Amino acid sequence: MSDLRDLLVELTRAEGINTAVVTSRDGFVIEGVTQGGALDTDAVGAVISTGIGSSEVMGRELGVGDMNQSMIEYSSGIIMISFLGVEAILAVVADLKANLGNVRYQVKKQLPGIEQAL
Repeated sequence: MSDLRDLLVELTRAEGINTAVVTSRDGFVIEGVTQGGALDTDAVGAVISTGIGSSEVMGRELGVGDMNQSMIEYSSGIIMISFLGVEAILAVVADLKANLGNVRYQVKKQLPGIEQAL
């Protein structure tokens, strides 16, 4: 079984992905890796937890079912959020120039191992 940190490092080696963070549903950072920058893990955990709750409510209210994955584009990057079972969340930050299909593929490829490492 691979170490959680090693799996996140491997994920950030994929072209265009620069950050990967695993948080608990209540906002505590379990592990985080970033390429070339400081990571304020406390802030990241709180923001991810809050944001995912809003997205879940939006899906229910619009009648589109349970959320599996979310991708949000900002002016300087893309954030992809995926559930890791019922207790944890994976957030990945990618460059705007990243191939979104590849980012999604890399996340889906790593999810089972990350879940197992938890």
